[in-house]
Amino acid sequence: IQLTDKLREEFQYVLIDSPAGIERGYRNAIAPADEVLVVTNPEVSAVRDADRIIGLIEAENKGPGKLIINRLKPDMVKKGEMLSAEDITDILSLKIIGIVPEDEYVIPASNSGVPVTLNPNSQAGIAFTNIARRITGEDIPLMNLEESGGIFNRITRLFGSGSGA
Repeated sequence: IQLTDKLREEFQYVLIDSPAGIERGYRNAIAPADEVLVVTNPEVSAVRDADRIIGLIEAENKGPGKLIINRLKPDMVKKGEMLSAEDITDILSLKIIGIVPEDEYVIPASNSGVPVTLNPNSQAGIAFTNIARRITGEDIPLMNLEESGGIFNRITRLFGSGSGA
């Protein structure tokens, strides 16, 4: 808390990446938080873990938090092999501020030390940039991850236009 209080004097935003789970590292990470971003993958076990974390966040009066869905694969969602963004928001009841698709450019960017957000071909990079813009208050619609009208179009209409998502 003391460290983040000092950082607040110099920076508008201080992001703390917390370990998953309920250990001391997680509790230390949320102690100074003004806002909590819950990041989950679209897998049942990850969403269950996120649900437990949301309960802890609310118990610490840090909630309700905002949701980022990471590594979503639209083709797997279509086949019913992966939870959809709608399924996850129904379960977790958090406002969604970003859906990051699985992206072949992420690992090479990480290995080279070059932020994926600098790659104009990276859908994940675009999603991360849009999430940052939403955090700073811009009204940016969610990306359309499908060409045809489907669940992502519905999510975009529900959460992306006019709601600050």
